Amino acid sequence: MQGVVIPISMVPGDSIIHRINPLPKLAWAFGVLVISFATRNPLILSTLFVVGVILILVAQVGNAYLKVAMILFPISLTLIVLQSIAPAFPKPWTPIVSVGPFTIFQEGIYSGISMLLRIFAMTTWAMLMIMTSHPSDIFTSLQKIGMPYVLNFILTMTLQLLPILQNEFAVVLNAQKSRAMKGSGFGAILPSMVPVFVGAIERVQQLSISLESRAFGSSGHKTSYRRVRMTFWDILLIVLGIVFTAGMTYWIIVDKSLDWSETMVFHPAFAIGLVVFATLGFLAFVVIALRNVLQA
Repeated sequence: MQGVVIPISMVPGDSIIHRINPLPKLAWAFGVLVISFATRNPLILSTLFVVGVILILVAQVGNAYLKVAMILFPISLTLIVLQSIAPAFPKPWTPIVSVGPFTIFQEGIYSGISMLLRIFAMTTWAMLMIMTSHPSDIFTSLQKIGMPYVLNFILTMTLQLLPILQNEFAVVLNAQKSRAMKGSGFGAILPSMVPVFVGAIERVQQLSISLESRAFGSSGHKTSYRRVRMTFWDILLIVLGIVFTAGMTYWIIVDKSLDWSETMVFHPAFAIGLVVFATLGFLAFVVIALRNVLQA
């Protein structure tokens, strides 16, 4: 960690995705979440992922999304390695090839690929919603459909406080580095946690005073300084999202042929190459992290 802030908040822009009401984007993100957990079919999961990436590019938030993906990718590679030798499937398992003391199983490769695609499909659509929607617009939109005010406030404040805490971590790490202390790596995180959490507690205290001064929790109609309009196209997107989610989920449950775990056969060369690539990718991530620690 070298003071790099991972963007998990709105990225300013004026794309067509930015101009869509937050509710349709939330409906589609939730729909992808449901479908991703309902199926292990690599084709369905990869299609959801590719469509999400296309929308990310249309929204022109690709650089911010790439920073998130680069954090998840090496970690997700471990799923392929672990699943290949210990599949999350009931036995018996179908062996593909043995490499030393380890055996790569058919179900493990299938499960590892499915989990990797599931993670990236859900993350892509979630980041698309978060990076193209102002937190206050999300708050106002959810309030209009009847979400409890307190729960709505907790959700919105979480989205707003996370980037603030990330920036404070970056400031503290830079301050440590300017004082000849560790400014990067895992060794720098521990001493930086104290001032960051102290600042977070002070920020919460200030927030509580601010909320009390504004009569938070009182009855009556709540207003917002941001105006969020729901157009015909927004309503159409919500309806399409609900219909698509329900239709896909029903299809996945009814059509058992979509489970390719027993029919898809992986060539031994492909299985070995995939596991080796995943292992080397994760080891490279570990080496880079350790090098940063030693350099600090």
